[in-house]
Amino acid sequence: MTTKFFYGWVIVICSSILLALGLGMYVSSNSLFVIPVSESLGFSRGQFTFYRTIVTLTGALLMPLYGRIIQKIGVKKVLLAGALMIGLVKIGFSFTSGLWHLFILSFVYGLFFNSLGFMSIGVLVNSWFNGKKGLAIGLAYAGSGLGGAILMPVLAYIIETAGWQWAYRFMGLFGILVMLPVIAIFVKNKPEDMGLKALESNESAKKTGPALVSNISFKEALGTSRFWLLFISFFLISFFAAPTNTHSAPYLSDLGYTTLFVSYVMALFMVFLTVGKIILGFAYDHFGTLAGNIILCIFVLGYPIFALLSYLPPVPWVFAVFLGMAHCGVSIPIPILISRHFGNRDFPAIFSFFGMISALAQAIAIPAMGAVYDLMGSYNPAWFVLIFISLIVTACLIIVELIVPRR
Repeated sequence: MTTKFFYGWVIVICSSILLALGLGMYVSSNSLFVIPVSESLGFSRGQFTFYRTIVTLTGALLMPLYGRIIQKIGVKKVLLAGALMIGLVKIGFSFTSGLWHLFILSFVYGLFFNSLGFMSIGVLVNSWFNGKKGLAIGLAYAGSGLGGAILMPVLAYIIETAGWQWAYRFMGLFGILVMLPVIAIFVKNKPEDMGLKALESNESAKKTGPALVSNISFKEALGTSRFWLLFISFFLISFFAAPTNTHSAPYLSDLGYTTLFVSYVMALFMVFLTVGKIILGFAYDHFGTLAGNIILCIFVLGYPIFALLSYLPPVPWVFAVFLGMAHCGVSIPIPILISRHFGNRDFPAIFSFFGMISALAQAIAIPAMGAVYDLMGSYNPAWFVLIFISLIVTACLIIVELIVPRR
């Protein structure tokens, strides 16, 4: 008997492509433009990079609204609007001549930022998969890292040979020409639109743990201790992930490692940031959410310890692996644990709320870790704080799985 191909895997491929461009190309490439744009237009680096703050804060504040919009009109229309508008904004960046121009475009970018992010894709994939959800989300989310790894060298080459303006134009046009057809032709909001049902897996369901009492609303979720345990977990995971992504390279350089060595270590970090999403998703599917949380927490606990030990030559490689795996906690567990603990009734609204607090945590933590270095002359105090934070995250993620109500 031949098993019929499930269309949800097409959705996963499309989702991976959209994140490869929407996050991997559009977001991961920001650092490539700092020096050429600042030197060309006479901006300070602080003035130029402030546009990211505008984008992040605007997107974070609007994220709950996006959850409601997706529930009303469907994720496909949101993806189409985002693919078009963000592509046009990137083209608009190429004509920037002053800060006011940059900041206005950044605000528009922020209005549509969530449309091509983890939340929209998480909602889409979640609607197609009940079984094998972890693997599906892991494969979809892996696109963000893969897109950056492939396209950043291309953009760097364009900047070097043709200028930063043409790099922005390439991004915008390429993004529009690829994403719009992918969304318009292949993306379907839910399996019912094609007369299908979400993929089920009895084996995965058994391993996940006791069944949920019911699908509950966002308001009802707010009244549960599980909601606030996850709130603390996701906030703190984002709080430690964002600054370590930014400050790990200078930290290793301060320890005396060469720029070339640091680049190799950070490349290994990116590999495990990509592959780790698939590994972690697979773990949630096959070993259950408690085991998946424990596996994640091993890396969450380990990476700041290995950071402190990175003065020993072999340790930075271990640090990179643990850091990459720990960073997967920013994305993979959120849709899986929301669906597990609250069901799908108000999934977009709950996801958008957790996405908002995660974005705010990142906005706070990046300058905070820099301030620690400025005040103390060392990153070590920050690593000790992160060890304490990782203990809190571990406790919350384990407790939340031990108090799940049964039917």
